[in-house]
Amino acid sequence: MVRAEVPVNHALRSLLLCAMLASFSASAESVLDVMPTLDNVSRQLELSPEQEARLRPMFQQRLSELQASQLLLQRAATPQQKDEVLREAKKAGDEFSLQVESVLSPSQKQEWREIRSGLREKVKERSEE
Repeated sequence: MVRAEVPVNHALRSLLLCAMLASFSASAESVLDVMPTLDNVSRQLELSPEQEARLRPMFQQRLSELQASQLLLQRAATPQQKDEVLREAKKAGDEFSLQVESVLSPSQKQEWREIRSGLREKVKERSEE
């Protein structure tokens, strides 16, 4: 059971990283420092086993996309290139979030949005330091 949770946890952290990278220019390391664990998110959203099973492949695919975006961001040589990578990351993150929300109940969607908002605030605070 623990093995199955690790990829989802890493993918969830990466999902939120992408969402925040699109809004803030903080380093990936500082963003990952504020990420909640899958256990915390699962408890907060009270995900059912069925929901986790439906979300798992989405998160795994998103992880691959995020790793590619992160590499592109690191290799971007100009501010314009970085902006383009971040625009694409935000677009992909928004699409992914809609997919995730399609699996959640209305109350879980609201809580998911609150979690994401709180994480953005933490990243913003760190980027201002």
